[in-house]
Amino acid sequence: MGFVELSEAEQTALLAGLAHRALRAWRFEEAELGLIKYRENAVFRVTPAGGDRNVLRVHRPAYRTDDEIRSEAAWIRALGASGVETPAMLPAENGDVLSIASHEGVPEPRQCDLLAWVDGAPVGTLEGGVALDDCGLRELYATIGTIAARIHAHGLEWQRPAGFARPSWSAETLVGDSPTFGRFWELADLDPDLRALLLAARDRARERLDALGPANELIHGDLVPDNVLTADAAIRVIDFDDCGWSWFGFELATSLFPLRLLGGFEPALAGYLEGYRAVRAFPQHQLEELPTLLVARGLSYLGWTVGRPEIAAQRPLVPFLAHAMGEMARDYVAGARAG
Repeated sequence: MGFVELSEAEQTALLAGLAHRALRAWRFEEAELGLIKYRENAVFRVTPAGGDRNVLRVHRPAYRTDDEIRSEAAWIRALGASGVETPAMLPAENGDVLSIASHEGVPEPRQCDLLAWVDGAPVGTLEGGVALDDCGLRELYATIGTIAARIHAHGLEWQRPAGFARPSWSAETLVGDSPTFGRFWELADLDPDLRALLLAARDRARERLDALGPANELIHGDLVPDNVLTADAAIRVIDFDDCGWSWFGFELATSLFPLRLLGGFEPALAGYLEGYRAVRAFPQHQLEELPTLLVARGLSYLGWTVGRPEIAAQRPLVPFLAHAMGEMARDYVAGARAG
């Protein structure tokens, strides 16, 4: 039986074995491991004997290059130095932030890195949204918008090191013929009418994004509720794994997408823009394309399970997301025809 055919518990047990081997690069051979999540990467809590907690990421194979991971570390370090609180990536004994490890039963070597622990609880989840009233949502997303604006402002001014490399979230990688997350139209859950509707929305979104201009602004890329932690009234963002080149409007769409499906979208949007504009102007032409950016984000999520057949925990969400995206696509295509 191959790795992808194993149960999720069996997969994560093998990845934990690989994680223990990876930790030798940081001299944490006796550390205790606990699985935090298994989504894009396998993420483990690391508790060394007598030491501070950390977080180990075992990366999905072929999702990021070594240069991209080291570039993520460089930007995180620079953001931290500028006053934006980020989870520091910790160098191994050889000075590199990246270690490659192998383990029996895992079919390929995996990239691994270690990050400092960040206290706090997520404000919500991608699947469940955020359980706050309208006032609470507006206040929370004003803070998120402020943080996003500071990240964007830094990305515009930062002198990037030679060899800096991060992925692009563009028309092609989101809604092109071979999107980064997977081809949603290959999902068996889609009936012919829904597939045709979603493809029509994809074609319209690709046209609009092509006209939006270059996707060349540096963003966090994944400001979903899972990656926004609160502790003692402070808000911090984690998980820069998807940071890269896109539009500032795509950051907004990604941050608000769960609320577009589950409720609270309008107060969150108002709060995000209020907080953002307290730091810098939000590009109006991108705000006008927010419906397009939301559709592109949603279709990319729908394709996620196609490209990740081994992640069983997310499969039950596909029917709900497909139905929700069908409604969003119907409105989007109807609006385009009316325009």
